[in-house]
Amino acid sequence: MIASMYERRMKAANRIAVVIFLIGIVVLLIDWPDSSDDWFNLISIGILGLLMISIARSSRQKYLDVKDIHIPDSNVPLNELDHLVLKKEVSLFPRLLLFEKSGFFAGVVKPIRVISLLYPLSLLLRDSLIMMIPISYGVFNNENNLLFTFKKSGIKQSTVIIKNEKGKHIGTYEQDNFKKIMNITGRLKNAEGDIILPVETQGLAGDFTLFDKQGRQWAHFYHGYFPYEYTDLFSDTENNIVYLSDDLDKSSKRLLIGLISYMFLTRNSR
Repeated sequence: MIASMYERRMKAANRIAVVIFLIGIVVLLIDWPDSSDDWFNLISIGILGLLMISIARSSRQKYLDVKDIHIPDSNVPLNELDHLVLKKEVSLFPRLLLFEKSGFFAGVVKPIRVISLLYPLSLLLRDSLIMMIPISYGVFNNENNLLFTFKKSGIKQSTVIIKNEKGKHIGTYEQDNFKKIMNITGRLKNAEGDIILPVETQGLAGDFTLFDKQGRQWAHFYHGYFPYEYTDLFSDTENNIVYLSDDLDKSSKRLLIGLISYMFLTRNSR
């Protein structure tokens, strides 16, 4: 699973690099640069292409490093894990691969029922903007069984409706967009509409430690932190690991995973 992720990144970067260089060549043939500004624009295109090649080479090396490593499925149900490693997948629409820090594959978060007319938009928009489109996302375990879904609506305030695998409403996450420049604020509600968890991230990195009204910690994330002993497998410079409370009931844990999945789907890669 990790090897295929790096392989897709490598192929995507190579294709983008080819397109960028073709654009540069076409521009050069059609309108030969005759000013310093024109040359600057052309050089900028070349630098962007070289950056894509660099990403492709880096992804290829990571692919070679892990391609022979067997990634077993987790034996622990996704709903019972006390942490999640969330890896952004290369795809037209944002996807997340979910792992244990030991590398065991736990599940995937991916869009479901996407209409074909939306695919061109995925080529133009960043992840945070794509997530403004009301698309249903499903959280699946490592056997590809649907556990629950969520769908976002609203612009000024994002309302994320979370439903179980049978389509029954089990909770809602409300996020206040544009209310604070640096921080994200919101609240997680149960099926009855009661607030069970206030949410606030800190700064541009999006760090958070989530406590309920009783002072119990539900989740913790610190951007840039990852256990060193697991970096041989997860060799990216950015690995997102979120620690989850193992003292939550099944319904609350499911809502928490839905909330965290939505938050990381909307994060743009740095």
